[in-house]
Amino acid sequence: MTTSTNFKFLLPWCAAVATGVLMFLGYAGFDHFYLEWVFLVPLLWALQDQRPARAFWLGWLAGIVGHGGGFYWIIQMFQQFAGAPWIAGVFGLILLAAANGMVLALWALGTRLLTRDRQWYVLWAAPVLWTAIEKLWPEVFPNYLGASQYRISHLTQIADVTGILGVSFLVVYINATLYWVALRWREQRKVPWRAVAALAVTLVLVAGYGELRLREVDRKLATARTMSVGLVQTNRGAADNHLAVDLMQKEHREMSQQLVATHKPDLVVWPEGVLSVALDSRQGSLPTWALGDLRTPLLFGTCLQIKEEGETRFCNSALLADPSGRILGIYDKTVLVPFGEYIPFGDTFPQLYAWSPYSAKFFSGRSVEPLKLGDRLLSVSICYEDIFPTHIRKLMAGGSTGRKPEVMVNITNDSWYGNSVEPMEHLALASFRSIENRRALVRGTNTGISAFVDPAGRIVSRTGVWTREILVGRVPLWEGRTLYGAAGDWIGWLCAAISACGIAAVTLSKKART
Repeated sequence: MTTSTNFKFLLPWCAAVATGVLMFLGYAGFDHFYLEWVFLVPLLWALQDQRPARAFWLGWLAGIVGHGGGFYWIIQMFQQFAGAPWIAGVFGLILLAAANGMVLALWALGTRLLTRDRQWYVLWAAPVLWTAIEKLWPEVFPNYLGASQYRISHLTQIADVTGILGVSFLVVYINATLYWVALRWREQRKVPWRAVAALAVTLVLVAGYGELRLREVDRKLATARTMSVGLVQTNRGAADNHLAVDLMQKEHREMSQQLVATHKPDLVVWPEGVLSVALDSRQGSLPTWALGDLRTPLLFGTCLQIKEEGETRFCNSALLADPSGRILGIYDKTVLVPFGEYIPFGDTFPQLYAWSPYSAKFFSGRSVEPLKLGDRLLSVSICYEDIFPTHIRKLMAGGSTGRKPEVMVNITNDSWYGNSVEPMEHLALASFRSIENRRALVRGTNTGISAFVDPAGRIVSRTGVWTREILVGRVPLWEGRTLYGAAGDWIGWLCAAISACGIAAVTLSKKART
C-alpha cells in the first residue's frame, strides 16, 4: 500500500477525530459555542461514499472522542463517589464515552443511509435523525447538544415550545447547511442559494421569536411578585460529609445567621446532603439549634433515614422547615446516580454492594408533589435531576392538586467532579429547565456553581467554583404553563417517526432494486 493510499485511508478517521474535538470544545464549560455550528462538517465529509458499516464506525469514533474529552471529570467522580481506583475511573470514562458516543454512531449510519442516493437530503435528514436519537438513546449523563448555546438567549427561547431538543435540531441544521454549501461549491463552484435562504429565514424566525419572548419576560419581571432567597455555599466538598461533618454543619449555621441578619430573606437554602436526619414519619419538628436558630424558613439537603411500609429506608432528600423547625414538606430524590447512590441490579445481586463498599443504597423517591411555603409552591429537585427535562416536567405538573409550582429549586453537590468544567456544564443544562417551564431556577451547591436563573434561562447571578460565598437574590414567582410543559418532547417523537419512515422507505427501495 502506497503512502498516498495510506493517507487517503486515514483522512476520514482524522476527520471523525476532528468532529469529536470540536464537539467538546464547543460545549458548555469549554464555551466555544460557535464551534458547534461546524463540528459535524468534517464527519459529514468523511461519510461521503462510505459503506453504512464504515459510517457507523466513523461516527462512533467521533462520539467517543467528543464524550471522552467532554466527560474527563468522570475519572474523579468514580474515585470520589464510588471509592474506585484511578484505573477503574479511566475504564468508566471509556465505557461512558462509548455508550454516549452511540448517538453519533447511529446518526452517522442513518445519515449515510438516507443520503446515499440524494446528497441534498442531508439538509433535513441530519437534524431530524439527531433529534430523534438524542430523544431516544438512553444516557446516564444526558448532554443535549442544544445546551452549548446557553449564552445565546435569542436562539434558546424556542425551548418553551420544543424543549432543548429544538435547539439541538437548530444546531445540526446549521451544520448540515454549511456542509451542503461547502460541498456544492467544491464540486460545482455553485452556491445552493435555496438552502442558504432557508437557513437564513429559519434563523431570523428563531431570533425574532427569541426577541419577542425576551421582551415579554422582561415586562413580566418588572411587575412579578417575588421572594427573597439566600444561598449558602461553604466550599465544603463531599469528603467533609465524613471527615469534618460537625465543622461543615457549624459553618452552614454561622454563614446562614450572618445572611439572615444582613439580608432578611424569605427562605434560606442549604445544598445537598448537609444534615443526616432520622424520622419515624414525615411529620414533626427538628431542633432549631441544628438549623441555626435562623427564625427563617430553611430548605436543606439531608441523608434521610425513615421508617415506612415496615422497613427502614435511606433517601437522598430535601427537607423544608419553618422557623420553629416544623417540617413543611420532604422531597426524596427520584433519579439516582448509578454506582454512587445505588448499584444497578444490586437488589437482585446483593454481593455487588460488598464489592463496592463506598456505593450508597438509597431508596428512589416516588412523590412529585411540590413543597408548600405559605402560599408559595416550590418544585424541588436534587443533584443532576435538573438535567432531565422529562423529570422536571413531571415535577412542574403540580402533583395531585395540579397547581403549578411558582419557582424551581435545585440543591446539588458538584464537588465530586473536582476543579473541572462539570459545574458549568451542569448549570448550562439546568438553565434550559427555566425556559422550558418559564420559571426561575434557584440552585444551591456545596462548592459551586450556585446561581439564580431567570425564566428566560439567563444566569442572573452566580458564585464561583470552589469558593466560600453567600448569594442572595429576589426570585420572581410565576404562574401558567408553556407549550413544552403541556406537550413535552413532541419534536423528538415527531423526528423519530420521520426517521423511521425515511429509513424504512430507503430499505424497501433498495430491496425493490435487487
